[in-house]
Amino acid sequence: MAEAAIPQQAPSQAADAAGPITSGEALRIIGRAMRYTFVFRFDLAVKAAAQMTSIFWILVLPWPAKVVIDYIVLRDTDPSATVESIPPFFFKPLLAMVEPLSAYQTVFFMGALFLLMVVLAGAYGTDGAQRSSTETELAQGQDTATKSENDANNMHSLVGGLFGLFEALWHIRITHRLNHRLRSELFGRFNAHRVTDFNDRSIGDVVYRGMYDTPSISNIIFNLWVGPATSAVNLVTTILMMYLVFRNIPVVVWCALAVAPLSFAGVLYFARLMRRQGTLAREAGSVTTATIEEEMANVMAVQGMGSGKEDHARFAAASADSFKRFRGVVLVNVLSAFTTTVISVCMIFLVFYFLAPEFIEGRLAPGDWWVIWGYFGAIAASSVYLGRLWFSLQENVTGMRRVFAILNAPVEALEGDRARQKFDDAFALTEGVRLEGVDYDYPDGTRALTGIDFEGRIGQMVALAGPTGAGKSTLAYLIPALLTPTSGRYYLDGRQLTPFDLAAVRRQVAFVFQETSIFNDTIEGNIRMGRRGATDEEVREAARIAGVADFIDGLDEGYDTHLGRAGAKLSVGQKQRIAIARALVSNKPILILDEPTAALDPQTENRLMANLRDAREGRLVIVIAHRLSTIRSADRIYFLDDGEVVESGTHADLVAAGGTYAIFVELQSGRTA
Repeated sequence: MAEAAIPQQAPSQAADAAGPITSGEALRIIGRAMRYTFVFRFDLAVKAAAQMTSIFWILVLPWPAKVVIDYIVLRDTDPSATVESIPPFFFKPLLAMVEPLSAYQTVFFMGALFLLMVVLAGAYGTDGAQRSSTETELAQGQDTATKSENDANNMHSLVGGLFGLFEALWHIRITHRLNHRLRSELFGRFNAHRVTDFNDRSIGDVVYRGMYDTPSISNIIFNLWVGPATSAVNLVTTILMMYLVFRNIPVVVWCALAVAPLSFAGVLYFARLMRRQGTLAREAGSVTTATIEEEMANVMAVQGMGSGKEDHARFAAASADSFKRFRGVVLVNVLSAFTTTVISVCMIFLVFYFLAPEFIEGRLAPGDWWVIWGYFGAIAASSVYLGRLWFSLQENVTGMRRVFAILNAPVEALEGDRARQKFDDAFALTEGVRLEGVDYDYPDGTRALTGIDFEGRIGQMVALAGPTGAGKSTLAYLIPALLTPTSGRYYLDGRQLTPFDLAAVRRQVAFVFQETSIFNDTIEGNIRMGRRGATDEEVREAARIAGVADFIDGLDEGYDTHLGRAGAKLSVGQKQRIAIARALVSNKPILILDEPTAALDPQTENRLMANLRDAREGRLVIVIAHRLSTIRSADRIYFLDDGEVVESGTHADLVAAGGTYAIFVELQSGRTA
């Protein structure tokens, strides 16, 4: 098995802190995010088409305002005869309809038209006062976490009304599906890591990446899939319309277009700052989340040590740093927005400077101002968007880097190459397991086990004993392949295990760890997690063997008793026995128990061990223990010291040999055995 061992690399928090993000790395992250969302290409194409269709409203909206000003306010029945503007083709039918109407009839007609536009697009004019967009967001706090949660639940359309409602609902549909897929994949990757991979990573960091870093993909995708295409179409159509209508005053178009390259040049420096500040803000938020998680997980220790003030101060410092880092992100945003605004205002000033004589000398009608202003705004808005596009992506790049760091980390090959597997899905252990000459080194190179020879057969109870730190738990972790041997061979039913058979060996093992895991569920729900399809009789039989049935029956709600967070309502011994019941109900052929009697009184311990001996039929039971009373009845005892098996045999044989185990027995019993 060692020849094709999986690399022993842990995805620690330090491992993915690879320094500042360069522009090249940012491009690679953006490209990967784009490829990731290709599965939603149809949905994104519909969104892009809907947003580009909204450009129609931008082209149409200024012209009804021109009718109102020129035909109603100024009573000019033919303004095109005296000015240089040429009405577009879609405006001519409207002119034909209003020309025979009186002023009052025109007012009512335009009122009805405005009402229709409000229903369809939520708009009836040319600027923000008359044109609405459709946006829905959650309440947002002033930190990266709540802002990111909003990114995962917002919806947007350039217009309102029925059309905007459809586009906004389609937008949030894509956002939810995209974030759900990425979160689920990230969760699956976390589950596929070895148990040792998270020694250097806090649960809070895992939560932060799954909940608050993943929404970064939404902004990247909508900024690149939809935004550039929409802006390009908007620019082409609006510029074309400006040329057709106001071909003699190109300064409007050139000034609006100049906003794009000037904005890009103006905010280019801030892109690097945003990557740096965004990374710091997300790391600080992750620390805050981790601090909360650690405090809640160890609340009894905190209260027991009377260190509440110190821990409160630690959290306050982490929280304050989180907000401080986010203010850095806000500051960079403000500076970049100010730069873009200055550029835009300068262009507006130039437009005013060149257009004022045209209106003063009467070469343009007053109503033309609304058309020119509306079209200039449309061109300038797209130019600003394109100019700021690179900058807008940077903060989201920092989030996706943290997500991809997890997706890039090596994981166990639980779904290996079936052609190279020796054990299919139907395999069930019938003989036993054997390890020959197994060595194991920790990822940092420290030797933990040396030359381990071990065998356990179905129907046996095997005990692993030895002093603290001897390697008992490490050896136990090798049996279900939670760790991969550095060298040596591993056999199931006489066939050598390969790195492609991890899933097969995992299906054979139920492991009850020394640190018992109890879920926020009922007692029955906790036991049934071992096998969802277990009958009520099987659940109760498992509880009886584990020695917890009498305790459960004495509760008012029995098996329906809710255990609270991490089994807060139970003693350590009760948690252990419920976890053992969960392992028993799984009906796995290998049952591994790490210190199963450490928190039990002698009477309960004797009853549990007697029950486990009876449960050996059809199982290999492996017990890790320090207590002599727990291990002496085992069919075979492996005594470890300093990572090596120094003795193995039955209790009687090892005591008679007078070796290390005999000394261990003597120390525990206080007499010569």
